[in-house]
Amino acid sequence: MKRGMIFNIQRFCINDGPGIRTTVFMKGCPLNCVWCHNPESKLMCREIFYDEEKCARCGNCIVTCPNNAHTITEKEHVYNRQRCDRTMFYECY
Repeated sequence: MKRGMIFNIQRFCINDGPGIRTTVFMKGCPLNCVWCHNPESKLMCREIFYDEEKCARCGNCIVTCPNNAHTITEKEHVYNRQRCDRTMFYECY
């Protein structure tokens, strides 16, 4: 049996071709495209998810991340993906 991991479901997509559709984003992409807009799709691992639009600036990510990849100021939440060494993964396939 093959397994997959979904990291996002986007409804009412109109940017990836003609018509309206629902797009399901999967993890585990083997490519390393320079223009990649979904770097969180590369590894087939669970990760701490960060969505700028849904961020409440509660600070839980700062407490959870051992590598200080998150910084919260009065104006923004900065996530430095290069500082993340993936120590918070549960299981990788």
